[in-house]
Amino acid sequence: MDIDAVAAKNRSALIDIISAPPCTGQAAPSPKLGIELERFVIDQTSGHTVAYDDEPGIHALLKRWSRYFRPEQRVIIDKRLFGYIGQVTAGEHEVGISISLEPGSQLEVAVGPDASATALLGALQAFDAQFQTLTSEMGVDWKLIAEGFNPQIVDPSSVPLIEKKRYQLMDAYLSKTGRYARDMMRCSASTQVSVDLSCGRGFGRRKTCQLSVALGPILSFLTDNTTSWRGLSFEDTPRMVRSRIWEQVDPARCGTVPGTFSYDFGPETYVDWLCTVRPILFTDQQGTTTSTGKATVKDLLSKRLLGPGELRHLLSMVFPDTRLKGFAEMRTCDSLPLASAASLAAFVKGLFYARSANEQATRLLVDHTGERDVSNAWRALRAGGWNARVYGHSICDVVEELMMLAEQGLQADADQLLLEELFKLWRGRHVPRDLHVE
Repeated sequence: MDIDAVAAKNRSALIDIISAPPCTGQAAPSPKLGIELERFVIDQTSGHTVAYDDEPGIHALLKRWSRYFRPEQRVIIDKRLFGYIGQVTAGEHEVGISISLEPGSQLEVAVGPDASATALLGALQAFDAQFQTLTSEMGVDWKLIAEGFNPQIVDPSSVPLIEKKRYQLMDAYLSKTGRYARDMMRCSASTQVSVDLSCGRGFGRRKTCQLSVALGPILSFLTDNTTSWRGLSFEDTPRMVRSRIWEQVDPARCGTVPGTFSYDFGPETYVDWLCTVRPILFTDQQGTTTSTGKATVKDLLSKRLLGPGELRHLLSMVFPDTRLKGFAEMRTCDSLPLASAASLAAFVKGLFYARSANEQATRLLVDHTGERDVSNAWRALRAGGWNARVYGHSICDVVEELMMLAEQGLQADADQLLLEELFKLWRGRHVPRDLHVE
């Protein structure tokens, strides 16, 4: 097979991966959601952020977590334990769960996919109960802190990176492309909600992606939960810190994917953009990680036929506001407490999975919107907060409209009860960080 044929086949495989799976049978399945929640582990006694190799550290915690998983569910990378993939019981639900670590030892739990945001909340609560049990047995007073930036850290370079080749290579590369790469890797934490794209859910995959991108700056503002950035006081810490950090990481792989708001946007557009990006590193089917230097994804696709795991790795090396992985991963929200994370998932569900609400939200935020409008929305919200105008409307009017649509979209759905956790803040023109003010 010649180089062009190899590249074409790899490109086609990437498109298949990020495209939603086809529906089977007469009835379309209920669309599902996923939540990924990153938090900092803080020692309450010392105020110290717990690192992987501390004694005791995160590595000791992960070893104890083995009681909840089978041996084959362990995630071993570079011959070290970095997490688990399995299931957890939430009420009457068995919910998928993944435990992993971010570069600065932030503890991440991913739950789902599931059609019920309430079940996802139950899975998160079960995870936290396991954490409390294990840390109590260890005799430590550790707490999971949900904030967008670690409030204990003044100098990001003081936070040790996990001994993982992927993170070492990323740190070396990204530190040259953006001034806040170390802030992002070592000190930031997010809540990510994944939206189902299968079976045409979201009433058009293109519109689903576009709506998620248009919502990006709005959700970043509404979930702002950063109380201190690099030692700044609450009063001096600006709005939407994580968005400012991500803007200064690497513009080639972050932000809005070019062409998102074109009429023919789809998996092919996304993959063609991906092909222009330098992946930094590559992990092969044997788990060996190497630097890719100046090579682009397109260069790697031309070398040989790649396996599914290798292709998924390439997808993980870009960080747009909405990342496509067979679902739309919305990445702009700060780390939130459990109830707020579930409230966010319910809000997204109400807007994306009810036809009328979805169509009205799309008319409000997507129709006649382009990439420049999204950029303007980011700037306006950082500068003006609740006084900003986005997409031709005041942010207050937009939020009121979106809350109404989400409530309508979840009528007769138990998840509607979750909305109030965030809505009570937004109605009072507050965001999560305001709860930290005494």
